[in-house]
Amino acid sequence: MNETGMPRFRRIWSTVQVGVLAVAVVFCIVMLAIGQGKLDRVYAVAAVFFGLALIGHSTYLWLVARTGRGRP
Repeated sequence: MNETGMPRFRRIWSTVQVGVLAVAVVFCIVMLAIGQGKLDRVYAVAAVFFGLALIGHSTYLWLVARTGRGRP
């Protein structure tokens, strides 16, 4: 446990997820740009879903870092 009361592995796991989600969002955007015909809707929905998850994990990491620096 660290000063935020969260296990350290949770921060590490969230960092890994941010990296994976960023790659997934970039992949979906590239596939949309290339144009896959019937799969365009799938890639668009996936990009939005992964993008929202990326925002959530990034916000969590930002809040943990902010709390770790002593800001409320």
